[in-house]
Amino acid sequence: MNLNYILNGNLIKVWTKFVSASVVGVILSTIYTMVDGIFVGQGAGEAGLAGVNLAWPAVTIILGIGLLFGAGASSLVSIYIGQHNQDKAEQILGSVIKAILYVGIILMILGFVIADPIVKFLGATPDTYQYTKDYFLVIYMMAIPYLLANALNPLVRADGSPNLSMIMVGAGAIGNIVLDWLFVIELGWGTKGAALATGAGVILSTIIGLCYFLGGKSHLKLKREYFKINSSLLKEVIKVGFVSFMIQLSIGVVILLQNKIIYRYGNTADIAIFSVAGYTISLYIQLCVGISQGMQPLIGYHFGADSIKRMHKLLKITLIASIIIGIVLLTCLIYYGEYFIQLFGITPDLLPLAYKRTVIFCLGSPFIGIVYTMGAYYQSIHRNLEANIVSIGRSFVLQILFSILLPIYMGVEGIFYAQPFSDICSIFILGGVMLYSYIKYNNPID
Repeated sequence: MNLNYILNGNLIKVWTKFVSASVVGVILSTIYTMVDGIFVGQGAGEAGLAGVNLAWPAVTIILGIGLLFGAGASSLVSIYIGQHNQDKAEQILGSVIKAILYVGIILMILGFVIADPIVKFLGATPDTYQYTKDYFLVIYMMAIPYLLANALNPLVRADGSPNLSMIMVGAGAIGNIVLDWLFVIELGWGTKGAALATGAGVILSTIIGLCYFLGGKSHLKLKREYFKINSSLLKEVIKVGFVSFMIQLSIGVVILLQNKIIYRYGNTADIAIFSVAGYTISLYIQLCVGISQGMQPLIGYHFGADSIKRMHKLLKITLIASIIIGIVLLTCLIYYGEYFIQLFGITPDLLPLAYKRTVIFCLGSPFIGIVYTMGAYYQSIHRNLEANIVSIGRSFVLQILFSILLPIYMGVEGIFYAQPFSDICSIFILGGVMLYSYIKYNNPID
């Protein structure tokens, strides 16, 4: 890693190198989930598709914990690299991987022991129960590689190897696609097959990441003397990464709530359409995540090196790119959405309704990138209060509020309007946070 080039080279080129690799990586990661939905919809029908959606709130717990460690550690590692403090960065790497092993074992045991009550709590009905349980059980049995894959990817990027982080996800995605076809379509294993294919993909990603830090060309090394939990550093990791965990957890809580509300006002077909809308918007959300994650180590390097003006220019570039991409993708959905929705096995009689609801669901897309970028920015410079308010305000507060209120007046349609309402209104929360940050630190974004 050429830190001098990152801190002094052409800003657009540096930004493009990190962000483009991160974006490609998260697009491939989204394919993990989306391909599951496509193959399950084709192989198991609307009940199978609904089963995956019902299980997803439980899956977000694993994703959130992985990002708790990965995002928190990568943010701190970036700053320590900018300060040329390699020992601290390597202690964080060792502490995080050791902690993940312990947490993964706990999740595997819990997943096996309490599977039935959890599946019932998630809202599975007789026609979706087995699909939901199969997906849930397999994912939780894969907890350790799932956690490691989600944590190692941002750490590889923070170590200055964005292209390898892209390869990690790409290799897993390709394996997932091939095995999805084999397990779900050819062997007819339903949601169990989809979860097994996903698990195989994350195992491959984990192997690549571990090999990189153990014997590859990494700047940081996973050393035996640091492969132990340093409680003080781990607390810092958790403190910084908490916002990433809460974002994922809030996604799960909101989906769980929305599933229950949809069943109150609708049926399994409505859940299947909601699942398709969720897959669709996740493509843009993951693009926002990719852009913000690509920006994060760059912000950390510059913050650690006290290069504040250049850091603010990176933030502006990221904001502009996020907004433009959101507008382009929404336009593509409006004109070509029906072709995309057909991939999920939605029956022709439901296709017009699914298209209408999906477009409504995604109307706030241009605003999402602003929120994710600013949340990642505040997280990178250790303004954890601002990061949490920006990110959790949109997901927990606004989405839950609108999800509860709108269906009272609009029925099941209200769930699909809740998403754009919360995306647009989140800008007002962001404005308040930026004003608070300006007043407290007298450090405007210039």
